[in-house]
Amino acid sequence: MRILCIDTSTLAGSIALLEDDFVRAEINFNLGRKHTERLLPGMDWMFNELELSPGQVEAIAVGIGPGSFTGLRIGMAASKGIAAGLEIPWISVPTLDALAYGLDYFPGAVAPIIDAKKSRVYSAIYIRGARTTDWLDIPLAKLAALLDTYPEALVTGPDAELFSSFPAERSGFKVDERAGMPAARAIALLGLHAFLRDGPGSTDEGPLYLRSSGAEEPVSL
Repeated sequence: MRILCIDTSTLAGSIALLEDDFVRAEINFNLGRKHTERLLPGMDWMFNELELSPGQVEAIAVGIGPGSFTGLRIGMAASKGIAAGLEIPWISVPTLDALAYGLDYFPGAVAPIIDAKKSRVYSAIYIRGARTTDWLDIPLAKLAALLDTYPEALVTGPDAELFSSFPAERSGFKVDERAGMPAARAIALLGLHAFLRDGPGSTDEGPLYLRSSGAEEPVSL
């Protein structure tokens, strides 16, 4: 199955094309919130390099957040428009799931980190690949305290460096070496698994926002 995958939920945007369980191509770009400048041109370049046409895509998967409000709107609008235009299935993948993907070998807690501003982060705790908490919009200090309850903890994701001083305080705490990797490759694989398990998603689904707007104060935890 050929799946086009998009992630614009963080500053590190990415596009990938999956054929069955093999990622044939991946494009990564980091232009802040200017994902519209690279998203469609990047797709055109990828299709040309692979000598494929958009009509040969059989499904599209997208990271639905949490993450950047503007980035999520861009990715959701583009993916739904492509799915409608090509009349192909649309698949949603939570961004934090994608950022934690492939780390099920780690024996302790895995926490993907996305900067939510105002000294807060979006995160969740995964044990052996399974999410064990709700989606978190949490102060950085409280997440650090939560991770401190585990004998071992690994932080990953585009903003894992927010914890750069924490490993010095605890020998069981680590920062993932691949922490800055964009998410489209993992979205591709998780999207395929989701489609085979549950079928296509509903394009009525909206972004996974954990707060009403960037201008509003989040509820304290």
